[in-house]
Amino acid sequence: MKRPKVLFQEPFVPRDVTFGKFAKGAGNNTFPYGVACIASYIKEQGYDVLYLDPVMEQMVPERYIEYIRANKIDLIGMGSTTLQISHVLDCFKLIRKHFPDIITVLGGVHATLMPEETLEIADMIDYLILGEGEKPFSRLLACLTTNDRDSIKTIDGICFRDGESLINNPPDFSACLTPEEMPVPLFEIFPMKQYVAQITYSKTFPTYSIVASRGCPFNCSFCNASDTLGRKVRYKPVDILLKEIRLLKEQYGARGIMFLDSTFTVNKAWVREFCAAYVKSGLDLPWACNSRVDTIDRDLAVIMRDAGCWTLLFGIESGNQKSLDLINKRTTVEQNTRAIRLCMELGLYVYTSYIICLPGETEEDALNTIEYARSMGNHLAMFYLPVPYPKTRLWDTCKEMGGLRQDAKWSDFNSWDYTNPVYVNPLIGKEKMLNLYRKAYIRYYSNPRIWYKNLKEIVLMRQSPYRYVLGLRGFLNFLFSK
Repeated sequence: MKRPKVLFQEPFVPRDVTFGKFAKGAGNNTFPYGVACIASYIKEQGYDVLYLDPVMEQMVPERYIEYIRANKIDLIGMGSTTLQISHVLDCFKLIRKHFPDIITVLGGVHATLMPEETLEIADMIDYLILGEGEKPFSRLLACLTTNDRDSIKTIDGICFRDGESLINNPPDFSACLTPEEMPVPLFEIFPMKQYVAQITYSKTFPTYSIVASRGCPFNCSFCNASDTLGRKVRYKPVDILLKEIRLLKEQYGARGIMFLDSTFTVNKAWVREFCAAYVKSGLDLPWACNSRVDTIDRDLAVIMRDAGCWTLLFGIESGNQKSLDLINKRTTVEQNTRAIRLCMELGLYVYTSYIICLPGETEEDALNTIEYARSMGNHLAMFYLPVPYPKTRLWDTCKEMGGLRQDAKWSDFNSWDYTNPVYVNPLIGKEKMLNLYRKAYIRYYSNPRIWYKNLKEIVLMRQSPYRYVLGLRGFLNFLFSK
C-alpha cells in the first residue's frame, strides 16, 4: 500500500451540544491541540495530512462527502469525548456508507477508557488509538504502508478486531514521548483565523491555546486525565515552547495565550524557568493558565504575574470539606480561601469553578458552596452539577450511593446542559438540583463586588470589551432560555 493520505477531522456536532445554554457566549474554543501534535508528528515522517472541521466550514453532508472524494483520502481519524461519541459514530457511519475502503480510526478519552465497549457498538471503526496518540498512530500507519498486518497486533495503545477476536493493547505510559520529542502543532493545516478562544481565558483576541505539559499526578475522582496521559508530568523544553508561542504571534497574529495544561504549576522550578525566559524573549503576550491552590504561593504568583500571567483558574469544587475529601481533591477549604485572596491581592484576575450537589450533599451543603463562592468575590466563577463519567472514581461513588441513571445516553454526559442529568442526588432531587444550579449563578453575579471588579477591568482598558459582550450574551441566554 502507498503511504495513506490522512484526514483528521471533527464530527458534525452542533454548538449547543458542546456548550449548552452558554453557546452564544462561549467563543469557538475548538482548536484540537492534541490532533495538531499528532498531525505534526506524522508529517515529519512523510505522510500527507489534511484537517477538516465540517461544522466550522458550514458543510452539509453532501459537500463533506465531495470533499473526501476530491481529496482522495485513504484514512480518516477523529477524536471524541464521551459527550460527542454518538455524533462521531454517526459521522463514521456516513463515511463507511460512501467510502467502504477508507480506513477509520478513533482516538481520544472515550476510546481510551472504554475501548471494548466502543468497538462493540461501532463496527464502522477499524482501529482505536488509546492514550497519547503520536507513537501508536505513526506505527499503525507504518504497518498499513507495508501491509504488515501482523505487526499491528504488537502496537501498544491500539485496539481493533482481528476476525472474531479483539486485540486490546493498553497504552504504555513508560514509553510516552519525551519532552524533547513533543512536537510543535501543525498549525498550518488548521483554520487558525476562525478560532475564537473561550472567553474565560481570553484577555484580548485572538487568544490561542497551548499545552506545555502532559500527564497529571493528581487523583481527583471526577477526572480521567491521569488515565489518559499518565501520572508523570512531562514539560516541553522552554525554548521549544517559546518557539511555538512566537510562531503563533508572528504568523497567526496571537495577542494572547492560554495554557490548557491540567495544572500548569505542578513543577515550580520549570514555571520559574519559563517565566524568566518568557520575559527575556520579548514576546509580551498576556497568558492564562490552570492551577491548583496547593501548587501556588506568593513568590511564584508574583513571578508569573510579572511574566505576563493575567489570570489563573482554580478548581475549588466545594465549600464543604467533606465533599473535597469525597472527590479526593486533597485540598482544604482554608487552602482555597488563601489562594483566592492571595491572587486577588496581587492584582491577578481569578477564575474559579465549583461542583454543587455532589454525592452525600444536602441542599444546605449546596447552598453553603454557593455562599462560599459569593463571599470570595473573585472576578469570575463557573458552577456545575456532578457528571460522573464512566470509569472515574466518581462514577463508582455515585453508583454505590445511589442516583446514577442506568439508562443514560452518551449525549447526557454533558457539563453544560442538565436537561437529562446522568446523576441525580437522592438527597436533593432533580428539580432542586436544577434550581440550585440556576441560583448559584444568580447569587454569585448579583454580588456588587464582582460587578465592580469587572467594570474596573473595562474602564481601565485592561481587557477587551468584546470579551464582556460575549460573556453577557452567554449569561443572559442561560438566564432566559428554557
